[in-house]
Amino acid sequence: MLQIPVVVLKSIESLQLQARPQILLQFMQLADEDHTTMYELAALVGQDPALSARILTVANSPALYRGAPSKNLTQCLVNIGTRLVRTLASCLVVQSFFSPAVNNRKYDLSGFWSHSLLVAEVARECASTMGYPDPEEAYLSGLLHDVGQLLFLGGMEESYGRVLESCRSEEDLLNAEDILLGTNHTAIGAWLADKWKLSSFMADSILFHHKTAREISSADTLSQIVWSSHVLCDQRESIDPSLETAPPDFTAVTTFVGLDVPSAVAIHEECSKRTALLEEALGITTVTTTKPFPHLTTHVPSTQQSKKNDYDPNDSLLKDSVREMALMQPLQHGLASMSCEAEILSGIRESAFILFGPGQLAFFLVQPETNALSGARVTGQPEILQRLEIPLVASLTLAADAALTNQPRSTFDAEMVAPLSLVDTQIARALGSEGVLYLPLTTHAKNIGVIAFGMSSAHHLRLRVHLPWMMSFSRVATNTIELWRDIQERGQSAEAALTKRFDQQVRKVFHEAGNPLGIINNYLSIIRNKLPDTNNLHQELDILKEEIDRVTGIMRQMTRLPDIPVSTASLDINNLIDSMLVLYGKSLFSSRGITVTKTLDSHLTPVQFNRDDLKQILVNLWNNASDAMQSGGCFTISTHGYVNQGGQPYIEIRMEDTGHGVPPDVMQRLFKPLEPNRRIGHSGIGLSIVAGLVEQMGGHISCRSTVGKGTCFSVLLPQSTVKEQ
Repeated sequence: MLQIPVVVLKSIESLQLQARPQILLQFMQLADEDHTTMYELAALVGQDPALSARILTVANSPALYRGAPSKNLTQCLVNIGTRLVRTLASCLVVQSFFSPAVNNRKYDLSGFWSHSLLVAEVARECASTMGYPDPEEAYLSGLLHDVGQLLFLGGMEESYGRVLESCRSEEDLLNAEDILLGTNHTAIGAWLADKWKLSSFMADSILFHHKTAREISSADTLSQIVWSSHVLCDQRESIDPSLETAPPDFTAVTTFVGLDVPSAVAIHEECSKRTALLEEALGITTVTTTKPFPHLTTHVPSTQQSKKNDYDPNDSLLKDSVREMALMQPLQHGLASMSCEAEILSGIRESAFILFGPGQLAFFLVQPETNALSGARVTGQPEILQRLEIPLVASLTLAADAALTNQPRSTFDAEMVAPLSLVDTQIARALGSEGVLYLPLTTHAKNIGVIAFGMSSAHHLRLRVHLPWMMSFSRVATNTIELWRDIQERGQSAEAALTKRFDQQVRKVFHEAGNPLGIINNYLSIIRNKLPDTNNLHQELDILKEEIDRVTGIMRQMTRLPDIPVSTASLDINNLIDSMLVLYGKSLFSSRGITVTKTLDSHLTPVQFNRDDLKQILVNLWNNASDAMQSGGCFTISTHGYVNQGGQPYIEIRMEDTGHGVPPDVMQRLFKPLEPNRRIGHSGIGLSIVAGLVEQMGGHISCRSTVGKGTCFSVLLPQSTVKEQ
């Protein structure tokens, strides 16, 4: 366990690392382009330690965590998703404008950026050369190896500035940090990696990169790679590749990485060229110092300093960009593009994390039926908060008071306008924080709820000056949720009207089609009575009449309310299959040169199902099999009793064909409706209907298919359970 002095922790725990303006501008522009790939975004993010850290943090947050740490930037961005990436890009720019972590005008960070980029490039190259399985992990570890310096500078600028001013080398810096601060930037960087729940190997590589060669010799491979890369970048200028001997640390590098001195120097040279090109492309000021860490800029008279600061083109571009963005407008646009309320809430959560800093966040939404705030049905927050209900009564709790007054409320407020209740204490504890800040989700017309931010007193002290900005954020969140709900309500109203018109049309179609079907049915009865019972003609006519009745029944179901139960009866599945083959065998199979093989389990017992539903399932599947074998083939149908599935007995109806198989793109959404014009003469909904009917029967349907070889459908129906339809 890393022992970080309390005073240091309080200074850095709520600090947000700032990316360079050049990178942020490019990130925002790339994220907003439709054709940008995640690989392109990851390549840009990987050029800045602070931005890499922010993306890693979001990807490993509770709402997006996938069960294993995301340490590859491309995978991180994929997990976050395109829409949320665009939202986060806007948030980063706004946050950088409002809440700079470091006085960049006072400190020259060019040496820090160059050193971090170079170590990252060398680490990746060394990892690739020695066959390390994840070179990108090595790159990120190298990029973040000195991230503790940024945390120190952002959280303890005055005291750390004095430390930086007194040091000429990283060794001096490390010793001064230990003496004056009680810890150093390697421990702070490792603490941050642990806080983000990154790989322990990544945290160790950051922690160990200033250890001795003897100490690092017993460490893991990643730590040795980062240590070696750091030494290679630090000592390269003192190495003569033509000499056989080298300093002890450099000799250790060649041992750990498996390179001779000339090869190691060549890697450094190649990586230095790539780093220089990156700096030029990003507009980074040429390094004017050999110091690989932040340092005070050259002091100039205040009037000149002011002019110099006003001239900074990157700061100017960033400010212009923020003004053009109208601050929160792009955030609202990004949130509004999300597809459901759960996704919007997730976007708000991750945006808040970027804008306002670490700490858990929870939502409590108004439940009109109970006139209370509730955390139920909100994913990504502790279970105990999902069970809480907070009555909307003035001055009862801080949470309710924030919602009712449309004002922020905090457990850190000097003068409490509402008492600190046990519920407020519970929420803070559930969020793992010292206290909680509530932001109202309220408009002039509606009260949606509150956002609860878990935070420490130091974090609250930092954010207190930004409360107007935070309230703007809450209004954006409120408007987005309200807009989405209004769209949903209008959509439901339109859907209800459309359903009513459709129902009327269906009734009209049923009335018009029912008459000729009834006439045909009556005519078949007359023919049956006139014909002698030879060659099974009566049986075939009876089956045909039954099919007409089934079609009539299907049409009648369209005019019925869905909750009216469908009648069931004792059904012999084998007999049903035999009778259906009498009617459909010739038209579907033999007329197309398809051989039918039938293997029916004689021990099947009758089951209680709706006969017409099962016939509809079989007809749809048989039609598909027939269509797949236009030039002939084999169709096999078999039944099997007492098939065990999840400890329950089922009857299996298996249908196999030797047709062309199911295309992979169709297989991915096999039981969902397809585009109606995918195949001429086909509606594209047959298998979705089949799946729905099987599910209503309490059964399961599955499919195996190989393109060019055939398809097998398996329908499992409960063996003994009477399923009410």
